[in-house]
Amino acid sequence: MLHIAYYISGHGYGHAVRSIEVIKALARKSPFYFFHIKTTAPEWFFPLNLDCNYTYYRHYNDVGTVQHHFHEVDKIATLDALRKLFDDRQAFIEREIQFFNKYHIQLVIGDIPPLAFAAAYEAGIPAVAIGNFSWDWIYRAYLDELPDFEPLIRDIQEYYRMADVLLRLPMHGPMPAFRAVEDTAMIARKARRKARDVRRMLRLRDDGRPVILVALRPADLERVPFERVTKKSPYQFIVLGQKQYAEHALNLPQDLMPFPELVNAADVVVSKPGYGIVSECIANRTPLVFAERKDFPEYDVLVEALDTYAVSHFLSSEDFFSGNWRNAIEAVLEKPWNKPELPLNGAEQACRFIESFLSQFAPMSAMS
Repeated sequence: MLHIAYYISGHGYGHAVRSIEVIKALARKSPFYFFHIKTTAPEWFFPLNLDCNYTYYRHYNDVGTVQHHFHEVDKIATLDALRKLFDDRQAFIEREIQFFNKYHIQLVIGDIPPLAFAAAYEAGIPAVAIGNFSWDWIYRAYLDELPDFEPLIRDIQEYYRMADVLLRLPMHGPMPAFRAVEDTAMIARKARRKARDVRRMLRLRDDGRPVILVALRPADLERVPFERVTKKSPYQFIVLGQKQYAEHALNLPQDLMPFPELVNAADVVVSKPGYGIVSECIANRTPLVFAERKDFPEYDVLVEALDTYAVSHFLSSEDFFSGNWRNAIEAVLEKPWNKPELPLNGAEQACRFIESFLSQFAPMSAMS
């Protein structure tokens, strides 16, 4: 077995979504890879999407940004959390080196927690970063308001330089800290079932009403008068989570089926723009109605990608939080999908690179 420690930021689902696709691509190439997945992304997400040799460890390795809802970042809380994590950096690195030794780790992959690369460097283990942005870029946008981010940004850049290579995805920001960069195509999940089969499985009515998938966290959905959105609506709404948000919406467990199946079965997705939802709407050619996302530089990059490769419609914060969604949904339903195709084989490209990279360090017998 060749043991890989895979560190995934728990900030949003995009990091976990694309990490899963890379893991699946590697597992298809060889049954001799064993993945040690370390993340705060929810545990149920992995057995729902993976069928290979892995162990999940709930592991806090990245702050990301502290957000009580998607609309804006709590910058002070983010700074405090980042300081606390980095104050404990040496203990973090020592614990991870012990972990590497215990499980005979031969490769570290990170998407994209800085300290994972510091631990790999100190242990003398090769490390591959994967991502479309880096945290130094995100935090730099907060410097005018909070100059105390500056020394932490320098630390992050130092740790990123410890990675051997960055596999840089489309929809990326500037990532100059990495010593070597390889560009890949988009990593995105496509549905495997036909839309009509998923709708039948969910017992949605075949009455001509468009299906609207609402992809928002409970904390965000609770700020919307969702009962008013759905009552006497000409649409069928799907929401995910444990709570029944509206009498006239279909409420599904989050772990019912892989999310791309729902994206593909929907006529429109309503969400905030993040890598995961944007990539899956592009891959499955499902229009996206998106709300504004403040204080996060990735937002502008993702909106540009939506304009270029997807059918989408902006929903103002005022309309979003007051429940005035109908005009935006009607507008996006009327738009034709005459957009250029975007290559979606980034996971396979990443897999080929990682295998070639590993061949420099690992015995070939472990690769076959």
